[in-house]
Amino acid sequence: SCKLFYAGPMFRAERPQKGRLRQFNQFGAEFFGSADPYYDYEIIAMMNDIARRAGIGGYAILVNSIGCPDCRPGFIAELKKYYEARTASLCRDCAGRRERNPLRLLDCKQEQCIALKKDAPRITGFLCDTCRSHHAAVKGYLAGAGIAFTEDHLLVRGLDYYTRTTFEFVTDRLGGQNAFAAGGRYDNLVAEFGGKPTPAVGF
Repeated sequence: SCKLFYAGPMFRAERPQKGRLRQFNQFGAEFFGSADPYYDYEIIAMMNDIARRAGIGGYAILVNSIGCPDCRPGFIAELKKYYEARTASLCRDCAGRRERNPLRLLDCKQEQCIALKKDAPRITGFLCDTCRSHHAAVKGYLAGAGIAFTEDHLLVRGLDYYTRTTFEFVTDRLGGQNAFAAGGRYDNLVAEFGGKPTPAVGF
């Protein structure tokens, strides 16, 4: 196992969204080598400690589980069915996402899509036993450490490689964007790039 961090200038390849710049500075932390939910907690707790020491106030921690390749397909099928009858009400981007990447429908910030999300299926109802117990353990560690969090079943993150835990640190003081830190678990990412299966979590 190994723990890494990085800091420095980054560049966005895609068209920057409102409140985001083409070039920006970012730091992150990663832990490779264990699927134990303790390390999901550890990475969230570390970011919480950094935020407090940096003097950031009035933020909330949002936490969710997006399951794994075994349990997510059932949820995605239900999500597609839900939005199939509501395609005409989706924004232009989400109309394309419905088939290509339906999880991203829950990530949209357009007003007409936000209204549709509140009645959408919840992924927590589709989690397999392993993912459900993993999610419960992460929440248990956070509660045991006295770290306040909100469970947000709409929190999916924008990148496809996440598994199980996703989280964001959000505040209403940023203008166009509300998250100042975000991350989660990505147990299949190393294998997708041709490496040996290596569980990982980070922000």
